[in-house]
Amino acid sequence: MNILRHDISVGFWNKPSYLLSLVISELTKPAGERKEWLMWVDADSIILNNDIPVEIFLPPSDLKDIHLVATQDQNGLNTGIMFLHVHPWMISFLTETMGYPLYLPQVDLGRSADQEGMRRVLNKTTGGPSGQGYADGVCYLPRPWINTYEWDWAYEGKRGDLLVHFPGLEERRWPHMAKWLNIVETTPHEWNLPLEETGYINKTTTYWSQMRRVKESIKSAEKKLKSGEAVSKNTKEAVGALKETLREKSDDMELVQQRLEDLDALIGMT
Repeated sequence: MNILRHDISVGFWNKPSYLLSLVISELTKPAGERKEWLMWVDADSIILNNDIPVEIFLPPSDLKDIHLVATQDQNGLNTGIMFLHVHPWMISFLTETMGYPLYLPQVDLGRSADQEGMRRVLNKTTGGPSGQGYADGVCYLPRPWINTYEWDWAYEGKRGDLLVHFPGLEERRWPHMAKWLNIVETTPHEWNLPLEETGYINKTTTYWSQMRRVKESIKSAEKKLKSGEAVSKNTKEAVGALKETLREKSDDMELVQQRLEDLDALIGMT
């Protein structure tokens, strides 16, 4: 476990600065000794269920083009809980994020400048290490799986959920955090639940299977379009719609499935 205890940058820019230092540190190690993924957890979060191995939220090893696993809320990207691939892609992404206010000082990134900077860089489909931006390198999980919120009025989760996060509560978070710390310290059994009883296994397996199907269908459709086997304008539009959904709303599994079925119907995949 690594904990940032002192400022190494200004305000919210401590997070990407520290993450960049950790990724670089890991990549300097021999391949067999370095971590493959890092999990970032904001300090205003409390683990509720220690029986959940967080590795189940990571992409399978065959999905090699995914480098960031994150979540979104009503405001867009939330970086309170996320998984970062130890990979040169991540160095490029974090470096570009940190450089955003320097190269585009006229852009108002708002209060959570680092988070907004990350969001804007992730939306890019040009530049980056491959020339295609960063949009295809991120997957958004349904937020409550790994980033369950406590609101002013209630906790949105249920017994067995991984954690509780307190974003946006500002100074009001302290009594909420005190309440939950007391619960996990005195009556942890009230929220702990064996992995097999949480539903996480089925949910994550289904999610990553869907991601694999999506990428296979896109690859097949693009191959057919390139060879001339599929020349339908509808096929091109379906590929574009599925790509856009994957980049922006991969946490909406029903929408992803609908876009996938639309494309499969056009190219004859089942």
